[in-house]
Amino acid sequence: MANWVKVFETKNVFKAELLKNELLTHEIMGVVLNKQDSNYLIGYYEIQVPDEQESIAKVVIDIFNQNDLEAQSTS
Repeated sequence: MANWVKVFETKNVFKAELLKNELLTHEIMGVVLNKQDSNYLIGYYEIQVPDEQESIAKVVIDIFNQNDLEAQSTS
């Protein structure tokens, strides 16, 4: 049975869902956990993956973030 580890967090739910889908395209099972306080809407969204997929997930996340930064700088 796999243990789950946090590999990413963001305040943007859309970015979290996009990243989860990107992980799935690389056959990495990811889940988004809502860590926001429902009364004050402060907090973040956390992406967790099985611990045996942690290292490859971090590589995919680094590439995703690099592409995201490049897209922001050209807009």
